[in-house]
Amino acid sequence: MSDVVVFGTVVADVVVRVAAFPRPGDRIRAEPLGWRLGGGSANIACGLAAAGHEVTLIGAVGTDSLADELLAELERRGVHTQGCIRMSGPAARAIILLDENGERTILILGGEPWPEPLPLGDLPPARGVACVYVESYALFPTAIAGRFPDALLVATPPAPGHGTWPADVIVGSEREYQADGLTSPYESARAVAQSRLKLVVVTRGARGADAYGPHGCRHVAGSTARQVDATGAGDAFAAGLITALLAEHGTQDAMERGAAQGAAAVETLQSIPPDWVDTLDRA
Repeated sequence: MSDVVVFGTVVADVVVRVAAFPRPGDRIRAEPLGWRLGGGSANIACGLAAAGHEVTLIGAVGTDSLADELLAELERRGVHTQGCIRMSGPAARAIILLDENGERTILILGGEPWPEPLPLGDLPPARGVACVYVESYALFPTAIAGRFPDALLVATPPAPGHGTWPADVIVGSEREYQADGLTSPYESARAVAQSRLKLVVVTRGARGADAYGPHGCRHVAGSTARQVDATGAGDAFAAGLITALLAEHGTQDAMERGAAQGAAAVETLQSIPPDWVDTLDRA
């Protein structure tokens, strides 16, 4: 398997079950379900580790006891955390409102702001790193792309007004893309992702996902999985997609493998991807 470096955030998801999402002025009863490891990058890192990759996560983590528990859980799941940056203050938290259909609304209770400039002097050596995932260049400097020139570079959709957004593959839900970016996803992203861009993937929940490249679009259908918790399904999809691409599978196969991981994720009451589904080999 491959060495992977993930740049992003680590969050404690505080899950609350509600009968329905509140409207302005509503007073509702809620059932607290406790906290769990979350955050898009942590989810993807755990998914890639479950697939057998050697994964290092570099992200901001607080200094309270909850932050210690988050790091311990990442290590338990096979993710190396020695590159995480301890920021004075509590761990970042997200309130997950989960309704009876497994849909969720997420309220971010932010952690400490990132330091500037970002202390990235202890980055892993580029040699041997097969893939780098960057949650957002709005948080992390584009110098990361220069540091790992030979790795498969995967990033979230470009932020508005950001000058450059280098990536080989961009993957995210349709809600993460700007409106003009959904009109012609590959062409729009290539304007900021530079010439190395190969693929733009848009996930669409129950309607499946589409991959756009220089030779057109490929589609994978949505799943009929029984949805228990939609949190992290897109992250599970990304982990499946990346693993298939690293194994040099074609685009359509990689999309189907991502969809299988996403379907398994919605059937599980957790934010991080579930154990690697049996239908996916680890080749």
